[in-house]
Amino acid sequence: MNYPHIPNLRLGTSSWSSEDWVGTFYPPGTKSSDFLGVYAQHFDTVEVDSTYYRIPAESMVRNWRARTPPGFTFAAKFPQVITREKVMQDCREELANFLRTMSLLEDRLGPLLLQFPYFNKKAFPSPRIFLRASLPFWRSCPGDSVMPSKSATSIG
Repeated sequence: MNYPHIPNLRLGTSSWSSEDWVGTFYPPGTKSSDFLGVYAQHFDTVEVDSTYYRIPAESMVRNWRARTPPGFTFAAKFPQVITREKVMQDCREELANFLRTMSLLEDRLGPLLLQFPYFNKKAFPSPRIFLRASLPFWRSCPGDSVMPSKSATSIG
């Protein structure tokens, strides 16, 4: 696929691993182990949804990097243990493990996505309360890995 280059715009999908794509996107007979390499011939980014369910093995992350060209970007979701189960509280070990593992992507590491559960008024009656509760998490992140919004840092 050739699409025009638009600065700061990346075109990709939420995965590359769907067997249903064989015969429509992937050529007939494409092995699942070849999906990422074929995908990267057409798109320059992908969201890694699987990291939401578990932190991948280091060997898997190295493999992702090896199968993609320079300029390719992975946008990985933070694990649900951080965003859903612990809601960014008392998760220093999980955070460090996730960031260390994803750093193996090196130049191919793009944004890290935080996907939260539906917030009801009982859990967080207002955005201000959520942002205030999240400040220790933001402060525990390495300076260049996660950037909270300006409004989150001014609430403290």
